[in-house]
Amino acid sequence: MRSTLVNRLVRLATTGAMVAGGLVLIGAPSEAAPPKRTEGHVTGDAWISFSLDPGNPLRRFVVDAHGNPYKVVGNKLVWGDARGTIRFNHPTPDGQGGMEDNWGTIDVDYVMTAGPVAVVSGKSTGNIGFPAGQRLSISVYDDPRGRRFDRLGFSWGVVDPACVPLGLGPAPFTTYDSGAGYVVKSVPLPAVPAGTEAPDPQPACGS
Repeated sequence: MRSTLVNRLVRLATTGAMVAGGLVLIGAPSEAAPPKRTEGHVTGDAWISFSLDPGNPLRRFVVDAHGNPYKVVGNKLVWGDARGTIRFNHPTPDGQGGMEDNWGTIDVDYVMTAGPVAVVSGKSTGNIGFPAGQRLSISVYDDPRGRRFDRLGFSWGVVDPACVPLGLGPAPFTTYDSGAGYVVKSVPLPAVPAGTEAPDPQPACGS
């Protein structure tokens, strides 16, 4: 009788220790999660009016870009930490009373946002006069008053397209004509730890 009671107490004690051990393991502090990466976003679709081409002013820009202007890799700052696409249509008369679509595409690698303004940059995939790899940029102004006040600029409209440095774009010089408009979600610039090395210099124009 006494032996049976002792055995039961031992089993209960062992089970309790296992449960307690499980609780200790479950409740043990885990490693701190890495800080959540924040990204700027530039999205939208609209027809804009380009005043320097009054005979054929309409252009369409479809933007889906996300990311930041730079990142830190190891102990070095590296330009470009973005992804997405810019698709643009420069329609031209087809000679028969209609219009012919002429689409181009940019692979995005740079997004910088500040309030309602953004610069988005990337490289041409090789279309409508721009060789593959040529850098092109746009700027977007998401006017707080509403989409009909939005504006967009593109580097091959007023700026010399032969030399577009990474991350630089013209002021948003065109005006909204129709479409959904644009949305800029701004985020602070990514933190750069003390002691981070400067980025490599960008290639000079013509090199």
